Amino acid sequence: MGNLLFSPSGRIGPSAFMKGMMILAVIGAVISLTGLVSFQISQILGFVSFLLIIPLFFLLVKRSHDAGRSGWMSIVWFILWVIVFIIVSLILGAVMPSGAEAELKEALEGVIADGGGMGDIMELSKEMGPAVAKEAAIPSAISGLVGTGLAAFLINMFNKSDNHDNQFGPATSGDS
Repeated sequence: MGNLLFSPSGRIGPSAFMKGMMILAVIGAVISLTGLVSFQISQILGFVSFLLIIPLFFLLVKRSHDAGRSGWMSIVWFILWVIVFIIVSLILGAVMPSGAEAELKEALEGVIADGGGMGDIMELSKEMGPAVAKEAAIPSAISGLVGTGLAAFLINMFNKSDNHDNQFGPATSGDS
């Protein structure tokens, strides 16, 4: 698994790519679900989760290599992943609206209308943030899993494996 997630060199087939994407999606879902337990831990892990972009790019580069394409093609696949992720998140947000998020938005508008400063906004976020994090944890985890799975499926669909050896390595077979 170390080579799967922590190296951009070589090639990986569709099943190994899907496995790697699902590993990253599950890690992201677990990080999202920490909002149910602790708001502070959720915030810290939220920033740490940006590091998951590195193994994501490694997977995208190796999948591009398997199709005989340059690793630079991974930028296109990353943009596709972001678009799918946003669409799934928007759909889930419409299906599972957050009452706490609506209350926070209304309270923020009130603070701004009353001429409150950044300190007032931070205080309000500190008070209402944990409730918003708890309500957003499950929809966020679901959208991460569904969005990443759907994006991985589409990327595999557009990236047909090169059945022969190419400049990036030997042909993939099975789970490699």
